[in-house]
Amino acid sequence: MTYLVFHGAEHTRFGHSLGVMFLVTKAFESAVDNAKASGSYIFDAEKCAWYKQILRLIALTHDLGHAPFSHASEAVFPEGMEHEDFTEKIVKETEIADYISEIGQGFKEKYGSEYDITPDLICDIYSGKNPGENYEFTFLKSFMDSELDCDKMDYLLRDSLFCGVNYGRYDIERLLTCLTIHKQDESPRLAITDGGIQALEEFVLARYFMFIEVYFHRTRRYFDLMLARALSEVLPDGKYPDSTSEYLKWNDNKVLELLAEKRDIIEAAGNIIKRRVYPCIYSTKTHTAKADRQNFRMLKRSIFEKFDAEEFLVDTSAAKMPHKIPVKTDLDDEKAIIIVHRDTGMCSTISEESNIIQSLASKIDIYRLYVSPERHAEVRPVVQEIMRNCSEED
Repeated sequence: MTYLVFHGAEHTRFGHSLGVMFLVTKAFESAVDNAKASGSYIFDAEKCAWYKQILRLIALTHDLGHAPFSHASEAVFPEGMEHEDFTEKIVKETEIADYISEIGQGFKEKYGSEYDITPDLICDIYSGKNPGENYEFTFLKSFMDSELDCDKMDYLLRDSLFCGVNYGRYDIERLLTCLTIHKQDESPRLAITDGGIQALEEFVLARYFMFIEVYFHRTRRYFDLMLARALSEVLPDGKYPDSTSEYLKWNDNKVLELLAEKRDIIEAAGNIIKRRVYPCIYSTKTHTAKADRQNFRMLKRSIFEKFDAEEFLVDTSAAKMPHKIPVKTDLDDEKAIIIVHRDTGMCSTISEESNIIQSLASKIDIYRLYVSPERHAEVRPVVQEIMRNCSEED
């Protein structure tokens, strides 16, 4: 739904997946080369080629399970299913499985049977099942699912470009060239050299600002909520099908056609097609404290006593941690980002090195209340009076 607010944001997950494949190739090669140069960890040529091919396939397929309009319609997934579950089903149950097996056959013929690539292997590594207790697979996963992964690296720059904003930009080349490998308990861990500390800080800040300025933009969030509401009424049984073949029949165009057909019958569908926006009449701070949440609940209760609740839309789901990097400085923590100091060879963590990382330790948590345009003028002064009274009581 972002394109309804940022009008260049009509880019696709196909382009994103190609971008991630490109970046994960560069990232893996950079980390391997830097580790080889320092002598910290060395892969033989066969294993290096195998791992790189596995990563490229994970990057290319990692988002196959996303529904039409991506995260905006996850509220109508079948019970207990997420887009990662659909990704695994698509990789294993469609022609994608044949393509992966064909690539694996080529690797077996060239390097030996131990270098096979299968759909199960691709899914197990990405999901962290760690087949065969090969801890090098955990290292591979970190390129695609960590606080230093190529998925984030691509979507931040891509979304920044197509949305026409500067928030998501950071020094990608510097970050990639500073990737390396730290050997811990005989296993490799993705790390960065001390020359990449500022680039990593910039990367984390870019994600933080994209969330508060773009992904959690009040009008963008409104359209997400309207889409979920509309889909619950236009989809058969109010949910996407759990069958892979039936699920794959749903795409953005099919959803838009349905919304257009129902625009005069279902209000939420009409609001999207006609771009009818509920104004946001109250929004908490970016990092909502306990008192802010209490005031919001009191405001909502008071407003709903005076007006019809059907005239309003409540959003309490704009929540996200700026990062999941542990603030405590423990090298053994699997989520810690290790910094390798080039002059001494000593290691620390980004939490030890960066006040910025330490300061971004509280959750983004925004509560909002929207009202129908027809009621806006009537409701706004009531909201202002209620919140003024709350402020005086505090």
